[in-house]
Amino acid sequence: MARMPVALPTRFAAARRARLVGRRYELEVLERVCERVFAGQSQVVLLGGEPGAGKTRLAAEVACTLLDHDATVLVGTATRDAGVPYQPFAEMLDRLLLVSRPGDLTRLTPELGLLSRHAGRHLPDGAMPAGEGRRDLFEAVAAVLRGVAENGPLAVILDDLHWAQLPTLALLDHVIHACLDAPVLVLGTFRTTEPDRSADLSARLADLHRLDNVRRLDLAGLDTDDITEFVRVHGGLSAAAARGPASVLRDRTGGNPFFLRETWLDLERRGGVAALRGPQRVPESVGETVAARLAGLGEPARELIGVAAVLGDQFDLSTLVRAGDTGHAESMDALDAATAVGLIEEGGTAGRYGFVHALTRQAVLDRLPQSRRTMLHARVAAALEEHHDPALVPRIAYHYLVAHVLGFAEPAQRYAVEAARSAAHSMAFEEAATWYEKAAALPAVDPETRAELSLEAATNQLRAGDAARARIIYDRLANAPDPLIRLRAAIGLEESTARPGLGSPRAADLLGSAIEACGFAEDDHRYARALGSLSRALAFAGRTDEARVAGARAIDLARRTGDRAVLAHALKTSLWHGLAPDMAPTQIDRSTELARICAASGDQETLSVASYFRSVVSYLTGRPRDLAEAVTDLRRSAEATGQPWTNYFADCVSQGRVFLEGDFDHAERLALRTLEWGAAFGVDTADGSFGVQAYMIRRETARLEPARRLLTGRESFADRWVPGLLALYTELGLADGIRRALRHLLDRDLAAHTSGAQWPIELAYMIDAAVAVGDREAAATLRPFAAAYAGKNLFGGQFIALFGSADRQLARLAEVLGDIDAAERHFAVALEMDRRMASVVHTADTLACHALMLHRAGRDSARARDLAAQATSLAEPIGQVRVLRRLEELRTAPEVLTAREAQVIRLLAQGLSNREIGARLHISGNTAANHIRSILMKTGAANRTQAARYATDNGLA
Repeated sequence: MARMPVALPTRFAAARRARLVGRRYELEVLERVCERVFAGQSQVVLLGGEPGAGKTRLAAEVACTLLDHDATVLVGTATRDAGVPYQPFAEMLDRLLLVSRPGDLTRLTPELGLLSRHAGRHLPDGAMPAGEGRRDLFEAVAAVLRGVAENGPLAVILDDLHWAQLPTLALLDHVIHACLDAPVLVLGTFRTTEPDRSADLSARLADLHRLDNVRRLDLAGLDTDDITEFVRVHGGLSAAAARGPASVLRDRTGGNPFFLRETWLDLERRGGVAALRGPQRVPESVGETVAARLAGLGEPARELIGVAAVLGDQFDLSTLVRAGDTGHAESMDALDAATAVGLIEEGGTAGRYGFVHALTRQAVLDRLPQSRRTMLHARVAAALEEHHDPALVPRIAYHYLVAHVLGFAEPAQRYAVEAARSAAHSMAFEEAATWYEKAAALPAVDPETRAELSLEAATNQLRAGDAARARIIYDRLANAPDPLIRLRAAIGLEESTARPGLGSPRAADLLGSAIEACGFAEDDHRYARALGSLSRALAFAGRTDEARVAGARAIDLARRTGDRAVLAHALKTSLWHGLAPDMAPTQIDRSTELARICAASGDQETLSVASYFRSVVSYLTGRPRDLAEAVTDLRRSAEATGQPWTNYFADCVSQGRVFLEGDFDHAERLALRTLEWGAAFGVDTADGSFGVQAYMIRRETARLEPARRLLTGRESFADRWVPGLLALYTELGLADGIRRALRHLLDRDLAAHTSGAQWPIELAYMIDAAVAVGDREAAATLRPFAAAYAGKNLFGGQFIALFGSADRQLARLAEVLGDIDAAERHFAVALEMDRRMASVVHTADTLACHALMLHRAGRDSARARDLAAQATSLAEPIGQVRVLRRLEELRTAPEVLTAREAQVIRLLAQGLSNREIGARLHISGNTAANHIRSILMKTGAANRTQAARYATDNGLA
């Protein structure tokens, strides 16, 4: 097979350089079509869609793919004003004849000279067309194409066929019929919307559909998943972070790839994804496309389309007539004209219409003078009011807000607040916050009302999960002249700082000064509430002792007031005083009391906080029943509130529990879901927490190896979370890196870090590292810090890293220090705790570590093998490869078997088939069979039964 060396047109080659997004179905269809062509069949694909739908880009993808597989590809394009006869065919013949040498092409006739000036170099001198009429020309074109196809598959691609004239369409029809028995793909692209839609082309296509080898594909808009991929690639965002912007872009562009690309370029010029929060703008190239369609309409129709654009993406005829200057009949005529040119489309019900794209509507709006647009907003608002429909309140508010400069400030504020309350009632907190902010921004609003509206806006931003935006609003109000406003703002700022777990002394400072300025009496419930917030702010500022004193006092004062809501607030804020082991009993009591109060009052939002803390403290103290009850309450409250942060914490706890069970696939899915919830937190993302969750799963399943090629052990510690880097060094066995990072961490004032939520994670990673390199000095340093958790479980962050019993860590440190008797005691305590918590993962780990200690110490080898067998029986079914690999030194036979063969023979001794052995060890059945053959040869066993006996005799079974 040999293809002709014909280059693609520049715009096709350039189109392929842009990443193709979406179009999975179309690509699958085209792949099957190409397979048939390579099998010797003729195929025709008619690719339709609106302007900008990506027809040329998809055709370019097909063209380049075929070139990569040694097909010949000829491309021609029809243009509106070129005036070249048979333009697409003339273009492709020019390219073909120019690059081929005389004699390369067969079946050339002089008629080709009518289409290409390069035909003469392939024909005898003086050759003249012998035929008469168009059919001979058509035959000549078809003959040369069939001749090319004799040497291998040929693709004939005709772009923009909607501009092709009748003769070109007739030639296309002839070529398709003449090549029915040749390996030829004919692919034509065309527009399906007015004014470009071609009646002549439509008629030809209808005739072609009678052929069996003809397939039509009409490109719809890209969906949100496709645009998410586009944003992820071009914006450098995670899939979760790209989802929100993609949804906005889908609404604005209708999924049109051209509109999407132009809008993205415009966004990049204005700062990236963040510019989506600003006013909509239509790129000039898109505006020109829409302007060309508007130009074909009469002035009355353009005026009415302007009113429709102000009404919105979707509108009904009756409201359009009320807001416009024309009657019912004239309005219908105008809509028909706009529909014909592809600006408007009919809705699903009578009298309903909508713009084809949000950008189409915006382009119309951009053509309206500002003064007329503002006036139209007022008229549209009045027209919508006549419906007396509560569902229209947000739309009415929007239009009056735009028109407030014309004297409509009062209805603008009234409707905006009504829209905000309705949104909050529906738990659409983001919408509520936006409406409150818009109402507060009206110039005519008095300062006191503006402050109240702003506080409402911030409260709803916080409830929506955007603590960062809430902080901005609260911070703005922190300098208000009214001390009570300052206090409320400071309380809100503290809440919006605490919720994502940020440490900042500013909230404590503002609260302290605001409380002092208010001069509350001790029996004032506002003082008790403020003091509770101050206690949490002090805790986040690292002033733990002060926080505990203030928190205890706040709870005492709240009890005196008899106000259960104030007591709930004081209890809630006290839960952030730390989860250090000495605080565990107190925190259990407080979270349990708070849960009872919230259950009685129906305060699901605070109940989720109480349930979260009760969950984690129950795990810390080893109370599985309390943990189960708290998790149930947490899940119910998260579902009831629907707020991102409550669902985030609920999924964190659920993910941790699934991890304990060893269902790593499910744990990974839940971790991804926490990442998605975290994407709603604004700048306070959950990416770091997700990274820890993913690491914990992947280290148990031995999926960290890809990181090896990225690490040398000599990385700079600047701008890195060193404990995480140390953990990777440890699991990958990079000893030099382990020692460097461990020493870097140990050189800090460790006691100053013990109050942080990350401390248990850091402690566990440092212990792993010290044990890995046998660093006795590090082990001695870390031992008292681990001893603070004796008899408890170790976890860190928002329940994102669970390490099981702290006594396992103490046992490992004791082994490094040579205190084997202490290690034995700690392992016994650890095993009881891990089993009590039903943690398969940690029970297997404890058993394995204990077995290895006995083995290394030369103590009770039979017991070591028994513990190892128990660990293996737990680790294998869940795919806990980390434990299985640790135990390999115990399983390897003293003779000649490799570690893997030792694993295989042990499973063989259990009576497992090759397929079952492969599934357990994550290898194929054939590979298992190969290992068994090697085992039989090395052990001298004649069959599987004798091999099983060998395993038993050598302590491998």
